[in-house]
Amino acid sequence: MNSERLYLRPLCPGDASPAYAAWLNDPEVNRFLEIRHQHHSVESCHQFVESMNDDPVQHLFGIFLAEMDEHIGNIKIGFINSRYSTAQLSLFIGSKQAWGKGYATEAIRLATRHAFEDLGLLRVEAGCYSENLASLKAFMKSGYTVEGFFRKNVVLDGKRQGCFWLGVLKDEWQ
Repeated sequence: MNSERLYLRPLCPGDASPAYAAWLNDPEVNRFLEIRHQHHSVESCHQFVESMNDDPVQHLFGIFLAEMDEHIGNIKIGFINSRYSTAQLSLFIGSKQAWGKGYATEAIRLATRHAFEDLGLLRVEAGCYSENLASLKAFMKSGYTVEGFFRKNVVLDGKRQGCFWLGVLKDEWQ
């Protein structure tokens, strides 16, 4: 999956690097990720990638800058339900130098196209914390619609807050 600036490819265990583990341990990077509650090492990243690769309903991709072949984050098409042709999309941009440059929007578009055109899915969903406005904006710019809001659904910084739930249908996606 390629765009002018990015490419997505399945992660392999060899992609687990000190930089990858550092992203997951960085409170600014992991603030809105459920993995923020534990410590991560190169070995734990390696095991995570292996477990995703062994699970047929999880498709984990690295997000890479095309020009520099640099790994800047991950995106996952997960919880694939073949009966209903649905899945959930989640991502993070780990490299702070890549923040605010539209890479998340670009990666969401690439992964969504793959979900519809290559995996034959009819619906893709995503969730984001109410304070994660960058993620909300990236999904909406990618054609997703806010379909609901879960009030006081998660705890962030010791306070309960809500989550937006978004979705896009194949027949409405451009």
